[in-house]
Amino acid sequence: MKILRHALRMCGLVLAVSLLFPRRVYGYIDPGTGSYIFQIVIAAFVAVSFAVKVYWNKIKKFVAGLFSKKNDAH
Repeated sequence: MKILRHALRMCGLVLAVSLLFPRRVYGYIDPGTGSYIFQIVIAAFVAVSFAVKVYWNKIKKFVAGLFSKKNDAH
């Protein structure tokens, strides 16, 4: 069991060092990537807006229930 724990610690240490001190990478992000990210952001906004529209009455009732002046404690 100690050997497995030691091996996991060593793997974690190697991973941490490799992430902290990366080698040079000769790559680039092409212009299409920016457009794709923009499309993802717009799609997420539309999806959240649609979900709010569909569940608006439930959201309104939930918020009204949070701030209602009813005292349920007897």
